[in-house]
Amino acid sequence: MKALFWGTLGVLSFWGIWELAALGVANDAVLPGPRVVLWSFEHSVGGDRGLEFLGIKHTSYAVNLAWTVGTAAVAWLIGSALGVLAGLQAARRQWLRDVTEPVLFVFGAVPVLVVAPLLLVWFGAGPLSKLLLVTFYCFVVVAVVAQSAALNLPPMTEEYAAALGLDEAARFRAVVLPAAFPAIVAVLRLALATGISLEASAELLGSRVGVGRLVAVRAQQGNVAAVLALSITLGLVAIMMDAGVRAAVRPALRWQG
Repeated sequence: MKALFWGTLGVLSFWGIWELAALGVANDAVLPGPRVVLWSFEHSVGGDRGLEFLGIKHTSYAVNLAWTVGTAAVAWLIGSALGVLAGLQAARRQWLRDVTEPVLFVFGAVPVLVVAPLLLVWFGAGPLSKLLLVTFYCFVVVAVVAQSAALNLPPMTEEYAAALGLDEAARFRAVVLPAAFPAIVAVLRLALATGISLEASAELLGSRVGVGRLVAVRAQQGNVAAVLALSITLGLVAIMMDAGVRAAVRPALRWQG
């Protein structure tokens, strides 16, 4: 109840500050208020005939949101699964860590949007280039954190498990994976949220469908209310997905209290 109270207070405070700022600017073309943005969303959520004349086939916000979030979710699942596997295996095998660690840290330091134009050139403006971009990001970030989390486990913990008769596979399941799991969950949540934003950002550079495509068109029209409506809606969907991930892993983290 306390968390709900503070969360509600935060939302209401943001709404009030936004409303006051919009009243101070007094120009909906520059800073529309919350009610104007809400009206814009309600007016266009089911589709906008005006967008059809601009060459956009799917004008429904729901369709474009589903496309952006769905593509990001698939890429997140693939990249995160490969990242967890690679990171944990690299932590247990020195030769694999020597091979992968320099590559992961180099690519981890490179802004992922720098790679986006290359993927657009190589794979076109279709969904494949965005899928690969988000998959690549999720793989690198999750692999680095999973490896670090497994390496932070004190060696004596595994040694004690070995003294109790657990073989390498059993030690990995009973000791390494549970110890690294909280950090892995944290980076999975981060990768999901950032992956959705990356998908939308990549769609700004070139796409036929998606929230990013609609934002680009609305920005060219100077429709600030529509841009804000699309951005806020995408953020709310990301929050709901994060809540779903938290609910799914909560039983496995009960031991943390």
